[in-house]
Amino acid sequence: MRELTQEEKATRDRMREQFDFFLEERMPLLADFMERLGFNDPTLIVMDPEECLQTIDHFMKDQIVGSDDRIWILTRIGCYIGDLLVHRFGGCWFLNEIPDSRYFLRYVVGMFTGARNQSAMVDPFYVADVYLCEPPGRSLSNFVEETVREIETA
Repeated sequence: MRELTQEEKATRDRMREQFDFFLEERMPLLADFMERLGFNDPTLIVMDPEECLQTIDHFMKDQIVGSDDRIWILTRIGCYIGDLLVHRFGGCWFLNEIPDSRYFLRYVVGMFTGARNQSAMVDPFYVADVYLCEPPGRSLSNFVEETVREIETA
């Protein structure tokens, strides 16, 4: 493995320091998102993210995501996708510290005990970004299933 540059080390250290905060903030952020969507039990997104997929999919299908709202919705959709994959495959969130890998110095999900390839990893924020670039009529369910297929065949 190659040596990290000083800039990479600084970024890694900063992201390590912020990781616990990121993990803690995810849950209330997702619960608030579901509450705004009018979901009866917004905490269900934390306990059983699968139950919320159709609600989010339906809400997002024809949304026009402007530049002012993009970061707000990208954060929530990314956290949701990550938690859904962790729940489905028995994985966890972590900081990818593998130099020159696809998601180097990104918060990713992986270490999937329930997947054929337990070393597969996904950057849920990348998936969310690609999803949000789709025009209205998009399907979060389809994006999730495509990501699941990639995990299962990786």
